Amino acid sequence: MVKINESLLQMDENNIFKNVTLKVSEYKKNNPNKKIISLGVGDVSKPIIKPIIEAMHEAVDDLSNSKTFKGYGSYYGYDFLKEKIIENEYKVFDFSLDEIYISNGTKTDSTSILELFDINSKICITDPMYPIYRDGAASLSRKVFLLDIKDDLPVIPKEKYDIIYICSPSNPMGIAYDRDYLKKWINYAIKNESIILYDNVYSAFIESEDVPKSIYEIKDSKKVAIEFKSFSKNASFTGVRCSYYIIPKEIKDNINDIWKKRTINRFNGADYIAQKGALASFLPESQKLIQDNIKYYKNNAKLLRKAFSNCNFHFIGGIDSPYLWIKIKDNKSSWEIFDFFLKKLNIVIIPGIIFGKNGDNYFRISSLGKRKDVIEAIKRIEKYYNEKK
Repeated sequence: MVKINESLLQMDENNIFKNVTLKVSEYKKNNPNKKIISLGVGDVSKPIIKPIIEAMHEAVDDLSNSKTFKGYGSYYGYDFLKEKIIENEYKVFDFSLDEIYISNGTKTDSTSILELFDINSKICITDPMYPIYRDGAASLSRKVFLLDIKDDLPVIPKEKYDIIYICSPSNPMGIAYDRDYLKKWINYAIKNESIILYDNVYSAFIESEDVPKSIYEIKDSKKVAIEFKSFSKNASFTGVRCSYYIIPKEIKDNINDIWKKRTINRFNGADYIAQKGALASFLPESQKLIQDNIKYYKNNAKLLRKAFSNCNFHFIGGIDSPYLWIKIKDNKSSWEIFDFFLKKLNIVIIPGIIFGKNGDNYFRISSLGKRKDVIEAIKRIEKYYNEKK
């Protein structure tokens, strides 16, 4: 009898994003006249900008003409996009085209990369965490170990781990790690011969001077770090899917040869249309429009920070990230505060327990929604908590 991969059965079915959707859908069905506002959404609300759309239309036209038609492309991404990414984001780090890979989403990339390493590697993930790290590792039958948080930072362990997940700017906590702190992790990885999987998809939101835009700004990081980035949040590619990551040759002499063998057998390459759109995101006019969108989200975050401060909540985030990580002050669990916000205020938030057991005293909100919804949600929150005072 064929057996199911039992690792897949270990995933927590009680505390997942799907249950947020189910609860909201049920409430809407039973309360059709209620206006529900989502502050939980991790999706963007700004559409893809015109120069990128025009480039993708041209790419569609390419596929309709036998002279310009593109079938299977490069397994590792087209050089035209890799060159532009290196020119705009990694020029000072002297990476080659062989070290960069174009893919279809960091959610996939950050877990599939585990196939590069021995199945018995000890994987270290912070709690709270982006749950895909935990569940993706479980689906690949990998064992994970959880790190606690102290003073809003993951505690750097004394014991040896082989693989370390670091997300900065952090989802869900909304903070970004400074150079001094990241240097400690680089030193740890060098000492323990570990690899850091650095999820950097929110780098466009970084404004603090002491926070690096790339892990490779830290000395010796090319020896131990693989960095993941995406066009999802800055270029509104959540519905298009295009990402990229760097595997430095300095980690191991033949590491890219090994990964290319894996990739050619497991992936047929990212979408041509998406890659042409991604290429257009680096146009000067695109960069200005993209920065306008990021500023829009960051202004949403400023409004939310002010509102929750006025209501005497303790929170972090919302400066170098679109997320605020807010401590529950009413002695409720995170699912209880979720139900309260939904049913009392008609606002959707994300319960912290979804991100790990250490998140149960918190909830996450996002500034990626529409301004009018953010303003309306703030009115409801301030009205309730001011009356309560």
